[in-house]
Amino acid sequence: ILLAEDIEVTRKLVKKILENKGYEVVEAGDGQEAWEIFQKEKEKINIALVDWMMPRLNGLQLCKKIKASKSQGYTYAIFLTGKVDIDNVVEGLEAGADDYVTKPFNKKELISRIDVGRRFIQLHQKLREANHKLHILSVTDGLTRILNRRALLERLEEELHRASRENAFFCLIMLDIDHFKRVNDVYGHQAGDKVLVEVVNRVKSELRPYDIIGRYGGEEFLVGIFGADKEMGSNKAEDFRKCIDEKEFKYSDKKLKITISLGMACQKIGDTRNKIPQLLDDLTKKADDALYRAKETGRNKVICFYDSDK
Repeated sequence: ILLAEDIEVTRKLVKKILENKGYEVVEAGDGQEAWEIFQKEKEKINIALVDWMMPRLNGLQLCKKIKASKSQGYTYAIFLTGKVDIDNVVEGLEAGADDYVTKPFNKKELISRIDVGRRFIQLHQKLREANHKLHILSVTDGLTRILNRRALLERLEEELHRASRENAFFCLIMLDIDHFKRVNDVYGHQAGDKVLVEVVNRVKSELRPYDIIGRYGGEEFLVGIFGADKEMGSNKAEDFRKCIDEKEFKYSDKKLKITISLGMACQKIGDTRNKIPQLLDDLTKKADDALYRAKETGRNKVICFYDSDK
């Protein structure tokens, strides 16, 4: 709890009451000091108990600043004030306050209103966690835990916009597991699922933290590499191929030989004049065409479809 109160006797009394109830209290002698503390500790402060009349920055101004700040969580604001007429109450609530306690305060009422704020914060945190989980589910492939197709295409468009602004190269690699249907038919779908997950994990181990990987569909995946020209893209695609080919996959007591084929399209992204979706379609088609040629010419190889600078 951030306690902002310029009268020391009142501040010490309120602090003692709250600490006796198990709350951790940070003191501020005026509004400006409270604001400075909040800026440093805002991710830890759940409740602000604010006096209305304070020097340098009054309670209304402090409350507005707190509510306007970009904090990850919610700060429940309570005014501690002798202003009890309806106009003042409305003014305080419109400034962003969630509740108020009148002076001279009743100890039981103060604790009760603080407890209401605590319950509100707990519910708000649970809601944020639930929304975060829903967001993760909405953008993630359930099996491989990488981006699903919709989220993948959105992220690739974002990276192409960045490449366009910076006049940078961008490489798109499409990879497909060779003879994947045979794995499912011979060993079962559980084996197939395990192969999919292991392929993704091995490819991810070759990526930089900011490279993009997602499941395009079935056993096909797309990898986006910002700043990669033909040479860098080819080397990276070859790394992917080797990390799959050079080590057998294990399923139960069996060892499976798995390979992948890869198609690659690299291009320097200049001024696209807001035609990013079309550009992504073109790159995807080129990578798909290159992948088809890799499949047709023996599999377990990298084929590049390269456009020179445009």
